[in-house]
Amino acid sequence: MVLAGWEAYLERLGPQGLRVVAASLLAPRDFERLTEQSGSELTPVERAEQLVDRAGDDPHLGESLLAALDARTGDLEQDPSDWSEREVREALARVLRTPDAAGAALLHRLARSRRPPLDAAEIRATAEIVAPAVLGEQTGTRPKYVAKLATDRTSVRELEQVRRELESRIGQLEARASRALERVAALETELEGRLREIRELKRGERASREERQRLERELARLRQRIEFLNARRALERTGEITTALRRLTTEQRRSGSQLKKMNSSDADRRSVLREQTRQLTQLADLIEKMIALQEAESRATAAAQEAILQELGEQRAELSDNGQGEPASRNRGKDGDGETRVGVFVDVQNMFYGARGKQGRLDFAALLAAATSGRRLVRAVAYLVEAPEIDQRAFIHLLQMKAYEVKRKPLRIRADKTMKGNWDLEMALDALTTAEHVDVVVLVTGDGDFLPLVRQLKLRGKRVEIYGFPRSTAPDLRQAADRFYGITRRLLRPLEPTKNARRNTSLKTGSRSAATSGSATEKSSESATSDAPASSS
Repeated sequence: MVLAGWEAYLERLGPQGLRVVAASLLAPRDFERLTEQSGSELTPVERAEQLVDRAGDDPHLGESLLAALDARTGDLEQDPSDWSEREVREALARVLRTPDAAGAALLHRLARSRRPPLDAAEIRATAEIVAPAVLGEQTGTRPKYVAKLATDRTSVRELEQVRRELESRIGQLEARASRALERVAALETELEGRLREIRELKRGERASREERQRLERELARLRQRIEFLNARRALERTGEITTALRRLTTEQRRSGSQLKKMNSSDADRRSVLREQTRQLTQLADLIEKMIALQEAESRATAAAQEAILQELGEQRAELSDNGQGEPASRNRGKDGDGETRVGVFVDVQNMFYGARGKQGRLDFAALLAAATSGRRLVRAVAYLVEAPEIDQRAFIHLLQMKAYEVKRKPLRIRADKTMKGNWDLEMALDALTTAEHVDVVVLVTGDGDFLPLVRQLKLRGKRVEIYGFPRSTAPDLRQAADRFYGITRRLLRPLEPTKNARRNTSLKTGSRSAATSGSATEKSSESATSDAPASSS
């Protein structure tokens, strides 16, 4: 049978219960064998107290004491560990009524059992109640047992309170966990949305990168083309100079032979020398003219290259701002019906100046009919600057009725009393944007600042036509266009003096704003072209 050890035994009985069992069961010879001392002159209680004190300090002595007690209680008829809890409680009740050696043996067997029917507190409490009767001590009315029970009840209440607090805390934690799980689900949903946005942005960035690469390739191709044109022009000029030099060399040789023939006469020699000097002077003048022409063409080529690079930079910036980078559609040429598509862009202020010089006003309906004769109109835009003190609603309504898209800009007056109000940049951007959908671009203007725009449109394979007043249109603009049409009396209407004074004031104000806002180049171009000969249309 498996028995409890010394520590479990001592916990169940306690020091007081151990003294009761030792005093009731051990004989003097057991005391002498365990302590190697004579115990004949000691009482059982004194022997028990000495054994308990020594066994508390020496576990080996405690094990020997348990063996001696087991030997004394081995003749019991029944083992309490086999009893039920009810039977054990009834036996303990009998022990409490009549404390004796049999009761001490029962306490020993209960404390020695591997799994006693009662807990250690009840066994120890019974031993403390029996102790005064067995040991002959006056300990009052069981103060230790009562104090122990009160302490146990207080502990139970405290533990119950702790249990309730823990259950409340667990409920709070579960609610927080539930809220945290909901928050996690919401964050996961938001994360999925952000991931989708990131994927869309990456696709847009990839498209922008591809468009940027395409533009860079186009820029490199244009640079190579410009370099090729410069090299070819230089070769052509070099060939022309070489031919002129050869021709002059031949003439010089011929003159040399003539000089030899006329060597006999000093007058003839002087004549030949003068002729050679004249020819050499002509040669030097020719070389200087050719060099100046080459420098002018180099400057023009550089200006065209700068305009092309600036335009490509603006297109690249526009594509970067849009964030999508979708490549522009290619020029499709004519539409499906074979008709030529036309876009018309009218600089109203510039036309006002030219018409005023002819004492008339432009007939916008006749102009549109002439520009689109036999062709399909895709877009017609009129650019107008509005002065705040002039009401131009009737004029704007008239343009809209004639199929024009009117774009208006308020006149701005700077602090130095100068005025600003031109449409050069916006008109160029609209023409470049519309060029993808038309075959012919018609510019109604005489401003030489549109020369880079004309060159850019022609690089894109578009036909460019200029409508303007011959005397006020920049010569470079007329030469760069595919066709120049001079505005004659058939496109003008006579002024009405009594009715148009206010309108002339309005247009004059807008025209002055455009003139003052432009650069010094624009003013010089206008004044320089005012005396240019009229060109036939």
